[in-house]
Amino acid sequence: MRVSLALIGALPLYVCASAVVVENVTVVDVGAGIVRPHLTAVIEGERIVAVGPQGSLKVPLNARVVDGTGRFLSPGLWDMQVQLRNPDRQLPAFLAFGVTGIRDPGGNYDQAAETRLEIQKGKAIGPRIVASGPAVGGNQTAQTARLAFDRLFQDSVDFIQVLPDLSREAYLAVAEQARHWRLRLDGAVPADVSPLEAVNARQGIIEGLSNLGPLTDDSVIRFFEKCAMFGTRISPLLSQNAVSTKLYQLTALAKQYKVELLAGTGSADPYTASRGNLQNELTQLVAAGLSPREALESATIAPARLLGWDHEMGSVETGKIADLVLLDGNPLQDIGNTRRVAGVFAQGRYYSRQDLDGLLAAGRQIAQVVR
Repeated sequence: MRVSLALIGALPLYVCASAVVVENVTVVDVGAGIVRPHLTAVIEGERIVAVGPQGSLKVPLNARVVDGTGRFLSPGLWDMQVQLRNPDRQLPAFLAFGVTGIRDPGGNYDQAAETRLEIQKGKAIGPRIVASGPAVGGNQTAQTARLAFDRLFQDSVDFIQVLPDLSREAYLAVAEQARHWRLRLDGAVPADVSPLEAVNARQGIIEGLSNLGPLTDDSVIRFFEKCAMFGTRISPLLSQNAVSTKLYQLTALAKQYKVELLAGTGSADPYTASRGNLQNELTQLVAAGLSPREALESATIAPARLLGWDHEMGSVETGKIADLVLLDGNPLQDIGNTRRVAGVFAQGRYYSRQDLDGLLAAGRQIAQVVR
């Protein structure tokens, strides 16, 4: 049962086939760290076709006009660590809170790929999905690890995910295969592998910082320097842990050494997510010492760069994909304003706040049916 087919047929979702015009809105320029007031944005289908000063653009015939007065148009958010287990129940919650893209490490790839295709065809509603399929873990040999890699590669997964219990021998074998086939290797660093070795193996994303030594340890500095040098990203996953001064300090140090950070939650419960789990992660990143702009970058521009999609998304510009969130407050001033979602553009549709509340209600109804 897919959310859009089962329970939301009556929702007044607006497909951007003609145009949606957001008038007198303030555009959030995450890259520059500034806002640009009194603009008009024109969205047709999945694309931003024009952005210009208020009154300078011709409103297309039959366009839906959305009043952006006092509101902020920002790139849609990415949660870069999601456990996608029940798409019917989970996906509405992400959109409802401004999350227009998710990364699913270690889940069911067939399910993720099918759901992604249904969303692309307009048969289901949800964010963009990148997925790894089953994670590679356990005390296995290099040979069995290579076979696991081959199966995943044949399935055309988006990246390879490793688990912290993967043996050293198997990890090095998988890393070698990933480099050879140019498929990104992500995950927590296995216990038998040092963080520095993982960077040297060209791991793409390192999840969590709890296995790093004291801040005074020279190896920590070398680790961050190498991450910046080789383009290894770090997802701190602060909201997965109790508030930790050490993790906050490590996160701030990573940013100081120009390591690109990715916001992720590790959430499996959509109604944990729907209470603002990604927003909690962004809030904790700011508490760790990042500016609101840097925290917002970790959920917008940084994911787009990682995926090689920064020419298509991650900013509000003419010609880019309209994965956007309309906010009732300035997120560059207060990251908590990312919770104040007034509307969302995703997959060629515009969702008003009323529509988004309907999606949440639909997801909760499905949860009751499943039970």
